[in-house]
Amino acid sequence: MQEALYRKYRPTKLDGLIGQDEAVKLVKQQIEKNNLSHAYLFSGPRGVGKTSLARIIAIELGCDPTFDISEIDAASHNKVDDIRELNENINFIASSPGKKRVIILDEVHMLSNAASNAFLKTLEEPPEHVIFILATTEPERVIDTIKSRTTHIVFKKIENKEITNTLSNIAKKESITLQNEVIELISNNSDGSLRDAINLFEQTFSTFGSKATTEDVYSILGKVSTENLLDIVNSMFEQDTSKALNVLKENYKKGLQPKDILASITNLFRNIFYVKYLPNDENIFNLTQNELKLVNQLNESITAKQLARILDLLDDINQNIKNAPSQELKLELFLVKLIKPEFAFDIKSLSRRVDALEDGQPIVEIYKPLTEKTKNEEDIKPKIKEKKSDKKEVKSKNSIENFDVIWPIILKEAKNHLTPRKYSYLTLVKPEIENKELIFLIDESNEFLIAELNKSQDIKEFVEVEIEKHLGLNVKIQIKAQEGLIKETKESSNFQENLEDIFGIENID
Repeated sequence: MQEALYRKYRPTKLDGLIGQDEAVKLVKQQIEKNNLSHAYLFSGPRGVGKTSLARIIAIELGCDPTFDISEIDAASHNKVDDIRELNENINFIASSPGKKRVIILDEVHMLSNAASNAFLKTLEEPPEHVIFILATTEPERVIDTIKSRTTHIVFKKIENKEITNTLSNIAKKESITLQNEVIELISNNSDGSLRDAINLFEQTFSTFGSKATTEDVYSILGKVSTENLLDIVNSMFEQDTSKALNVLKENYKKGLQPKDILASITNLFRNIFYVKYLPNDENIFNLTQNELKLVNQLNESITAKQLARILDLLDDINQNIKNAPSQELKLELFLVKLIKPEFAFDIKSLSRRVDALEDGQPIVEIYKPLTEKTKNEEDIKPKIKEKKSDKKEVKSKNSIENFDVIWPIILKEAKNHLTPRKYSYLTLVKPEIENKELIFLIDESNEFLIAELNKSQDIKEFVEVEIEKHLGLNVKIQIKAQEGLIKETKESSNFQENLEDIFGIENID
């Protein structure tokens, strides 16, 4: 099996760590002075080099990768018994006299309070031959007593330029040919995570080869393409609601959800807003050259007053679409109001019409037509290829087959609606849906979790409601124990990471 690129190009030296100069400088100084701390807390976004730096420290100290380096996932080893086992194992000396052992505890914020407190004594009086490196994406959830006993190093998002350069270098080494525009788009949509960028880079090439286009990347990301966004904007200028609704229909067929489409539209007009009011702030933009061209040209055609109305509409729908009985209908009505301002009957719209009458202005807003350059710009609006047939079978968005896509979304919602403790329960189950039953498979050794979920009716009700909302299915939840599930779940965890890459979902863990 071919090694994943992000593993292949994981840095093994301090100078090879991208985008974390301050962290590298501090660690390098401490190694040179033989003054390493007994415990570190590395915090920052996912995929920015926390675990990589922990491994590099171990390498610099001459640790044997097999015997002297231990990596523990606190998300699945978060109980008191797990910490007790860790405390017993750290007493074993390193493989060579005078060498160190490095214990890497990932996602340390997932430790229960009892487990965290059990770990404190070890941090207070650690063996001389052991260095603890704790990593987390949520430092605010790590108890203060642990923070106070560690050297805290904060990692930042990696700049797009550095990610682009890294991807270009990997492309040369792997003899991979991708358009610069494609690599740039991948970098811009990685959210500062080099690991995510490399994964998306590899997925794009594996799926589409050297002929991959920006539209292909948008399809992987689950985002509306620049072409489709331009069609929506053109429908505003042309007062053509059918064109905009056809764009929605086309994106529904691609599998995009209303919230995905809305996010793309919101981002477009947000960028127009920044161009209009902060035109010289280069740090604002996370756009490819073609995207920036489009935004600049739209800025010239949309007045400040019109933009204010559009942003008001976007603010309203972003607040309300989540709980709408039909998100599709909510989005379609938004587009009608966007294109036909006279159809909007909210207080703000009526007030604007009254103001227009008092000022002697037309009641209906007329958008300035796009320039010919915008309409004909080949690199912005590629020609739409004719579809051979419209009779292709399309899977219903309510299909059970879409459950694997919907589950990470439900987890993200759970994080916002449930307590951290109850949310953590859901991250430890393996869900399977059969007919009208949603089965939570749990390792039979985790008796505590089985008991907690059996009595947590609010968790079951929340998940059942979300399943009905996203898939249109009425299900009942069953709790089942299964032998050897912990190992199986760990081996399949990459699937969730891939879903995060494709659909832009963050911090599900």
